[in-house]
Amino acid sequence: MVISTQLIVLSKQSYRESSLLLAGLSPDCGKLSLVANGAQKLSAKNFPAVDLFRELEVEFDDGGNSDLHTARRLEIATEFDAIASNPRHFQMAGRIGSFLLKNAVPNVPLPYTYDAFKSVLSQLCAPPGTPDCWNMVQCSVVIKTAYLYENGLLPEATDPRQNDFLENLVAAGIENSALPACRPDYWKSLNEWLSSLLDFHHLAR
Repeated sequence: MVISTQLIVLSKQSYRESSLLLAGLSPDCGKLSLVANGAQKLSAKNFPAVDLFRELEVEFDDGGNSDLHTARRLEIATEFDAIASNPRHFQMAGRIGSFLLKNAVPNVPLPYTYDAFKSVLSQLCAPPGTPDCWNMVQCSVVIKTAYLYENGLLPEATDPRQNDFLENLVAAGIENSALPACRPDYWKSLNEWLSSLLDFHHLAR
């Protein structure tokens, strides 16, 4: 069976003489691992240059017996290459990518987390001084909240306003829109609370 989906590349390794092993996040497949046979050949028309933090349209054969699938086509959909121009942003993207690879599960869709990650990558690519651009703490909060919310791990708050804030935060992450308003110092405490939830649920960071 041939499956079509999107993939944000989070890991790339050479395999044999001319192939690549890729792993990343898919909205439909969760953690997705692919082997792209011949992808390192200059004449590989079905496999354009793939690199970290690029979003690809992919087609692969799903034999159903393994979590490693054979790619038939990889096509660049969105490039987030500008992240590499800012070492701190590149490291931040790497930490998030590591978190997702460790905690996403094959064949468990993560559409909210996927869209939130795309939004974070877009924000990290924004030129310095871009109005209303998310800072790195806010990027961390967005991805943690989206992941915990989507997996049913975000506890119900006693204050309805807190629940509304978190739901609006998830929506902003998915839509790459303005974050809900709060005190500037609240982002740090919220990030620490979310980190404590990750630890409580024994999620790798």
